Amino acid sequence: MDTYQDEEDTLTPRDPEDIPQFPFPLDSIDISFARFQVASRIGKLPFSTYEECSRSLWVVFAGEWGVWMRAVVPVDDRLDAGDPVAIAARCAEVADLLVEPDCYGIVVAAVVLRRPAPSKPTRADRHILRRIANAAAARDTVPWSFCVTGFEGFFPLRLPAGVGG
Repeated sequence: MDTYQDEEDTLTPRDPEDIPQFPFPLDSIDISFARFQVASRIGKLPFSTYEECSRSLWVVFAGEWGVWMRAVVPVDDRLDAGDPVAIAARCAEVADLLVEPDCYGIVVAAVVLRRPAPSKPTRADRHILRRIANAAAARDTVPWSFCVTGFEGFFPLRLPAGVGG
């Protein structure tokens, strides 16, 4: 008979002090701070030669029960303004993803523009923010912020007045 455990070895439960404890539910200040921590981590991810697009938009949600990645939307391989029709379509996709999810309660979101460049925002980055803000204005979105990431970390950009949170 095959056994995977010796007869002498008995299973014992882990000591409760040895099990990592997670601070759930998160406080509202932690929820707001979590989206910036995630933006910083996204900016530190290395770029691979296998990636189809070097520029991408990451939609991150943070709520009472944690932080989760809603989607990653590839944009293109450029750092300039790019194709205006394609950029508008991608920004509309992101705005569609910023609606409140049914199963997670109250949440806030962050849209993170990841690209292989210094973290200082460019005109093209600001153009993408404006496109997303315009698309989100026509939808019932959760409060959201926008960050640009690069080799040097992340840089939050302000949303136009009256848009987002």
